[in-house]
Amino acid sequence: MMCRLGGSDVRTRKNAVSLVRGLRVRARFSVIAGLLVLTYLLGMAAVVLTPPGSPTAAWWPAAGAGVVAALCAQKRRWGVALLVGLVTVGSNYVAGRSLLVSIGFGIANFGEAWLISAILSRGTRGAGLRRMSDVARLLVATLAGSILMGLIAGAIVGTLGGGRFLETLIAVMASHAAAVIVMVPPALVVYGGDASRNRLEFVAQIIVTFAVVGFVFSPTNTLPLAFLSLPVLSWAAFNFSYGFVIIELLLTAVLTVELTAAGGGPFASSEVAGVSISNQMLQLFLIAQAATIIFLGVGRLERERLAEQVQSRGQLLRGGLVGAQVGLLLLQPIRFPEVRVLLGNNAASEMLEWPALAGEVEDLGPGGVVRLSRRDPAVQIFDSYRQSGVSEQHGELTTRAGRRVQYFLSTRSSEFDQGVITAQFVDVTERYEAQLANQKALEHEQNLVDQLRDLDRQKDDFVSSVSHELRTPITSILGFAEVMEDAALEPELREYVAVIQRNARRLADLVEDLLELGSMRANSPAKTSKAVDLHRLIRECVQEQSTMAKSRGVVVSTSFDRQSPFVQSVSHDLTRIVSNILSNAIKFSLPEGAVDIATSCTDDEVQLVISDIGPGIPAEDVERVFERFYRSPAEVLRAIPGTGLGLPIVKSLVERHGGRITLTSDHVAGGTTVTVTMPRAESVSEAIGL
Repeated sequence: MMCRLGGSDVRTRKNAVSLVRGLRVRARFSVIAGLLVLTYLLGMAAVVLTPPGSPTAAWWPAAGAGVVAALCAQKRRWGVALLVGLVTVGSNYVAGRSLLVSIGFGIANFGEAWLISAILSRGTRGAGLRRMSDVARLLVATLAGSILMGLIAGAIVGTLGGGRFLETLIAVMASHAAAVIVMVPPALVVYGGDASRNRLEFVAQIIVTFAVVGFVFSPTNTLPLAFLSLPVLSWAAFNFSYGFVIIELLLTAVLTVELTAAGGGPFASSEVAGVSISNQMLQLFLIAQAATIIFLGVGRLERERLAEQVQSRGQLLRGGLVGAQVGLLLLQPIRFPEVRVLLGNNAASEMLEWPALAGEVEDLGPGGVVRLSRRDPAVQIFDSYRQSGVSEQHGELTTRAGRRVQYFLSTRSSEFDQGVITAQFVDVTERYEAQLANQKALEHEQNLVDQLRDLDRQKDDFVSSVSHELRTPITSILGFAEVMEDAALEPELREYVAVIQRNARRLADLVEDLLELGSMRANSPAKTSKAVDLHRLIRECVQEQSTMAKSRGVVVSTSFDRQSPFVQSVSHDLTRIVSNILSNAIKFSLPEGAVDIATSCTDDEVQLVISDIGPGIPAEDVERVFERFYRSPAEVLRAIPGTGLGLPIVKSLVERHGGRITLTSDHVAGGTTVTVTMPRAESVSEAIGL
């Protein structure tokens, strides 16, 4: 079984380099000093063990120790790299090399340690082996450092040691690259986690690995079996912690070098054209083996990290779906009504009354398979949708519990799941009940409207009938009153007759208004219209209202447009419009006041404006003056007699002729202005049909 290395517990731990960098200055310098001592000892040992006649060592593990020392420095990396160079000079000189050669190798090791540590420390995460990009950076740094080291060493050996430049270049590059790629990773990996869930496997892996390496590179074996170590190390890379794999890789590399130096293994006697290439082949093998195992280990880390992210996001998504207010359901039909429930949430369980959906898929039964009830309305919808063959469907259904649910169904297919039905459910019970209630309320309101309309019609019929019946006796009263007025009566009786006539005329006007309202509400046939000269009609109305104007001391003035405006209208209707507005203006003007009448014409319209300087109408009453029977509650206006029907009748007549009327008033400064705009007759002859 694979242990989990990509989890948060591993990510929160640090590698050896990060731990050393986090130490206090004195402790950090102590660790770096220890690494420099190790570099010195490894360098001296490599020089001592140099094959006879070779200008370079077979392997230079001091290079790896020097790079780790430089990596542990936080800021002054170049200073530690310089110390690595000085230590290298000392180890080479003490081991028997000349001073100039030792200094040259020291400079080369300084450059190598600084360059590799600088490349590995680039980036925000710092040096480490957590991703494939980190492994690629390690390989690039190793290659760059070994090339730099090989060039300098080749030049030194070729100049001072009497050796060959190319041969030295290849040998030094291989030995240093193998040392860096084997010794640096243990300082960059994160340790921790279970070595293996099976301890017996763990022990068996260690035994098998070292047994295979010991056999392949033993002095008694000369068969080309170097590849046998890769399967057992790959076994470790796929099943054990990354830190354990790196340490095992380091130990097997050391064992391989020692056994090969003792003359064992397939590389001990490698020659090309009579020249031994044993060391070069061994270093190439170590480089290839280390790079392969490091790549496998990091690849497994990234794969586990991605798997954990997918699992975490899947759990997050599932948690969001399960807790959503919208019902969600994923079904895979098997033998309908048997289905496999891939996902269900509490909302769907409550809406459809399927308690099984409230649990995890594993709780539903073997493989999440459940058998649905064919009597369930939702199941009937699923069955109908499945047989229809359409990709999407939506509608509403009523569950067994009487809840109204809106559903959306669709089918999705993938490489792993064939024909999965995705269902979404929204509980619209409250909205559905509200719609029913609104519909009933609307029907009830419509019935009330019909009843009110019928009552209004009956009222209009009653008013019209009563008005017709009242017209005859009122006419008789006015007639006999006029006869009595002509007779020789005493002053007191003559005053009584005047009162009778005044009230009878008021009653007659009210009857005419009621009849006019009844005719407008009864949709009576349109009367024959003709072109009416508005100026002539205004003069007639002014003359008729002159008696009332004189009695109140009101002066009526006119200001007519130069043109003679003709309006397409029934003469009597236009007369009522002008007479009503003028009568109101005179009646509501202050004593000794004035009323102005003005007209203006355009090509299409005629405008009549009548203004007075009365007390004005309050702003809150202006919009209601055209309502029937409405009278302003203002005391100064309430004292003037009236029925509240004049302006409503005028508005109806104006609109019936295709015109419009507006009223503006200033209750503070006083004064009211009524503006009537009517369509203008194109010509007199056309208007009267000539």
